[in-house]
Amino acid sequence: MKHPLGHNALRTSARLTLATIAVTSFSLPAFANDEENLETMTVTTNRMASENLLAPTTVITRADIERLQIIDLPSLLARQPGIDMTSKGGWGKDTAISIRGTSSRHVLILVDGVKWQSATLGETNIQDFPVEQIERIEIVRGPRSGLYGSEAIGGVIQIFTRKGQQDFTPYAKVGYGTHDTKQAAVGASGGNETTTYNLSFNHQSTDGINAREDTNPDDDGYRNNSLAAKVDHQLSDTTTIGANFFRSESKNDYDNRSVTDRIKGDGTQQVLGVHGSFQLTDTWLLSSQVSESRDRSENYENSSSTGDINTRHRFVNVTNRIDLTENHVLNLGLDYDHDHIDSTEDYIETSRDNKAAFISLQSVVNKHSWLLSGRHDDNEVFGTHNTGSAEWGYWLEDNLQVVANYGTAFKAPSFNDLYWPVGPYGYGNPDLKSEESTSWGISLNGNEATFNWGLHFYKTKIENLIEWAPISPGSYVWTPSNVSKAEIKGVEFEISATVFGADVAFDASFLEPEDEETGNTLTRRAKRLANLHIDKKWGTWSAGASWKLSGHRYDDADNDNRLGGFGLVDIRAAYQLAPDWSLHANVSNLFDKEYQTVDTYNSLDRIAMLSIIYQP
Repeated sequence: MKHPLGHNALRTSARLTLATIAVTSFSLPAFANDEENLETMTVTTNRMASENLLAPTTVITRADIERLQIIDLPSLLARQPGIDMTSKGGWGKDTAISIRGTSSRHVLILVDGVKWQSATLGETNIQDFPVEQIERIEIVRGPRSGLYGSEAIGGVIQIFTRKGQQDFTPYAKVGYGTHDTKQAAVGASGGNETTTYNLSFNHQSTDGINAREDTNPDDDGYRNNSLAAKVDHQLSDTTTIGANFFRSESKNDYDNRSVTDRIKGDGTQQVLGVHGSFQLTDTWLLSSQVSESRDRSENYENSSSTGDINTRHRFVNVTNRIDLTENHVLNLGLDYDHDHIDSTEDYIETSRDNKAAFISLQSVVNKHSWLLSGRHDDNEVFGTHNTGSAEWGYWLEDNLQVVANYGTAFKAPSFNDLYWPVGPYGYGNPDLKSEESTSWGISLNGNEATFNWGLHFYKTKIENLIEWAPISPGSYVWTPSNVSKAEIKGVEFEISATVFGADVAFDASFLEPEDEETGNTLTRRAKRLANLHIDKKWGTWSAGASWKLSGHRYDDADNDNRLGGFGLVDIRAAYQLAPDWSLHANVSNLFDKEYQTVDTYNSLDRIAMLSIIYQP
């Protein structure tokens, strides 16, 4: 594959640009004349539809999801380059995702362009998003606050729900597996040349496993029902509008430290957005979005409610994409965010606003490519922040590119960090500062006839890390403070190839995530990660296997509590019963490896699933 000089990537027709819903809606194209171009474009990396990507980016398609046969989002993400995961007891339980050694608080999660997280926790309950509702995932590794603002220190993960297509097409899936795990999904997409839609429903339930080894010796179940809808309509050659909706309702069983208490939790995740794109001139695209995400949780102890927290994030955006020339694209816009909390807990403050302006320039000149971005955030609680990034790439040969990048980022304190009500076990700290980071990286990317590869070196320094700690030695009362600095150095290698007719993908990460004050490894981060995927198809059959390797980690800041590393093997097979029907079977953790990523919390054992799929 020769290097793209950028003319095709930057010069898009009005119809094609509208099809991508440009920058703000982030919806995948509903209308297109050039499907090949659309398949190679991403919108998350540069916050605009682009093929010219300099930051390391991974794209997971619907076909990838079906091929891997992974039924939970955390496991799917953890099989990607540079991503680690910790879990407290299997499906549906509290899960944290780390990109390049940063914490889960440092990863921005978007759903169809809508910021999705709990304003109180400062992170996202990704375990409640069913993979059956996903059309595509884009993962960007490295700082992106210069485009998106808070959270994007480690990277950005954007989930696109299933899209519509022309002609009515129903689909369905039924699956059953270990621990009485059940899955049922049904949906339909359709439309015509101007309007497309998709509507889908998913149910998933399991008896689960015993979440904690030191408490109730019972299975801790999980159930999730979700609904997703999306519609896009092209009013004219210059105007497109659309809307998207997602709602997930879950019920969870937990283990408490007591051997007798029964802890349950109800959770609701909801995302709603409307967007529009207007091609004002041949070179000027105006886009807008209004959206809302909600995260609600209520816990019960022995059938009595112990608290209800409902957080809401509202977002308004206006963005202008201006094609200055065939090789230079300017992107500038305004963001407005509003967080609000309704809770049985007595928070001192229950809302805050954030106003932001951003600008970026994407250019391609001969063998050079670059992206420059800058953003100014003004928050009524923690003040102003200026962030930005600079990325430059140069094609040494037609199939070999060197990339250098630098970026700054920040993470605003959560409502729990700032305002958690004074109680017997802790309280928030309203004087906290935002966490701030600087990052740089160098990459080599190669494209050959039968394989692609990338080698990435990076370094991230984070200041004002927020940590909860006892107010005095031996105290049971905890409070947060900006006490730490961290330095994370890493190397990533990834390659995908076709070998003897089989698709092979391999990635490995070696990182040093250290607390600068003590020299200790940051808690719950593995220094070594690797993934291998092999898949082959012949006739009506396909089969594959995956191997995930994770090195040891420490569960405490003093590095006294060491959790061993592990390797997991998954196998899968599929058979095309008829043109519209297929049978899928898989076994994850084939060798029944026992391991923990959080001390005392068990991980899933060997799991077998059998599914039948109807997909015209």
